[in-house]
Amino acid sequence: MFKQFILFCLCLLCASGTFAQSEQNELNGLVQATQSAYDRNSDSLQYYAERAAKLAIKLGDINSEIRVQQLWGIKLFLNGQSDQATKILMDVARHAEQHPVTIQSATLYYSLAQVYSKNEYADISEKYLRKGLEIARKFKNDTTLADGYNRIGIFLERKNDLDSALYFYQRAFDLCSQMQVTLGMAYSLENLAGIYAKRNDLKNALRCQKQSLVFKNQSGKKLDVAIAYINIAESLDSLKQYDSSIIYTQKAIDLAKELNYKDLLQYSYQFLSGIFEQKGQYDRALELHKMYALLNDTIFNETKTKQLAEADKKYQSEKHQQQIKELSHLSTIQTLKLRQRNILLFISLGLLLITALVAYLVYHRRKLKAEARLQAEINRQQAITTREVLNAEEKERKRIAADLHDGVGQLLSASLMNLNGFFAKNNIDKTKNTEADRILSLVSKSYSELRDISHQLMPKALAKSGLESAIQELISGIDPDQLSITFDTSGLQTRLPEEIESVIFRVIQESLNNAVKHAHAKNLNIQVVKDEDGISVTIEDDGQGFDPKKLSKPGMGLKNIYSRVQVQNGSVEIDTQPGKGTLVAVHFPA
Repeated sequence: MFKQFILFCLCLLCASGTFAQSEQNELNGLVQATQSAYDRNSDSLQYYAERAAKLAIKLGDINSEIRVQQLWGIKLFLNGQSDQATKILMDVARHAEQHPVTIQSATLYYSLAQVYSKNEYADISEKYLRKGLEIARKFKNDTTLADGYNRIGIFLERKNDLDSALYFYQRAFDLCSQMQVTLGMAYSLENLAGIYAKRNDLKNALRCQKQSLVFKNQSGKKLDVAIAYINIAESLDSLKQYDSSIIYTQKAIDLAKELNYKDLLQYSYQFLSGIFEQKGQYDRALELHKMYALLNDTIFNETKTKQLAEADKKYQSEKHQQQIKELSHLSTIQTLKLRQRNILLFISLGLLLITALVAYLVYHRRKLKAEARLQAEINRQQAITTREVLNAEEKERKRIAADLHDGVGQLLSASLMNLNGFFAKNNIDKTKNTEADRILSLVSKSYSELRDISHQLMPKALAKSGLESAIQELISGIDPDQLSITFDTSGLQTRLPEEIESVIFRVIQESLNNAVKHAHAKNLNIQVVKDEDGISVTIEDDGQGFDPKKLSKPGMGLKNIYSRVQVQNGSVEIDTQPGKGTLVAVHFPA
């Protein structure tokens, strides 16, 4: 019997070892599939990366976990989803710090430095670069060390320390040359070209870039080739070789489309638009600028949609986990009650009742606390989401206003100047030529309307001179015969926080629109007061008012007022009755 037992145990050990090896083989296959999906820019990358990471965590294979999560993070970063990429890379970095350091950690820190550098966090980026270099030196890994030299050179170049950057680029090139790593040599040459360009040695910069392109073509990595094309195009543009620059930029655009590399595609459209503008081909320049703007909107909308979906997914998951915990907790309490009842039957019925009562009170108290914590977290998440949406809306207003003013506005201004020049050159009298006068009037009117739209989206006075000037500018655009407005301020000698100024301006802007379009008011009074209690804003009109009880669903205007003020911890009160005007009172506590 004893021999049979020993044999049975040995069989179990063999089966366990075979199963473990099978899982390791499965993990190796998933890692290869993740790398292949990344190289092919396939949509299956996330699927393979998530499966591989889950299995790697189970097996304790930190190197495989870092590798697949790093590939997924870089893909998100290249697609313009920097926030999500940072989260994934930071999560795996925290997990890696719980294991012995490996060379794979160095490349992970390099990727984190790249993401933070894109988001303009220079100090954090440098910290991770130095950390990665330290690991590479510790393991004496020349490939990773050369990569780190190139990256630290880029960081120093951005700080305008060109001599130090040149030193690290040269060290990286020397290491790659010794190892005959063509892609590393290409990166180093590309970086050296950047130093030459900043020193206005454009011919040497172009020479290094073209040599880098040769090495990148040998590597077969299309993303690197696309970046090389755009770098060469920039140098050719600086040398005023516009036609050659257009050819290389178009090559970069073709590859960026193939790779779905939206950041590069967006930049290429903007850059190519500038070249055609320099050549005087304004129609083509405008067409490319529109393509750039459309792609920019697409990237922003995709990022925000995915962030909101991810937040909702996380909330639902946490809610599900909380329910499981509560059910488990309830089950545990019920089991304890049964055990206590069996034991306490031998003691006394009275002691049983007291114990059951205490257990119930403890459970009920914990349940109330858990519900309160859950509700507080829900409220916090909703506030964060609302703030992010409103901030994104305000940033988008600024971006659209800037694009209209600096892009289309400049083109219309140039068109107006050219028309006047054309009429003068050809001796066309606009007062006698009705067709010429009509064309000029249409262009001038278009330019004026575009400026009005731009200023409504984001008035320059708000950014430059502050809230009071912006409101004065807003009021000046209202016909006094249509609506008489009085505006008083107190305590605004210093600027308010930018977010508060923006909210107050939008509330006043919305109230003005309501007074003109809906209330048909004749008079309106605006007061903005800053004192030790905080900031108070009142807008009162003598319009037709409305019955709040009959307003089943507030319009977008009222919703915007409530949401904007509440995000800044303010309060809103609206006092109105039919035929008795409307008073909007907003207060931000000190």
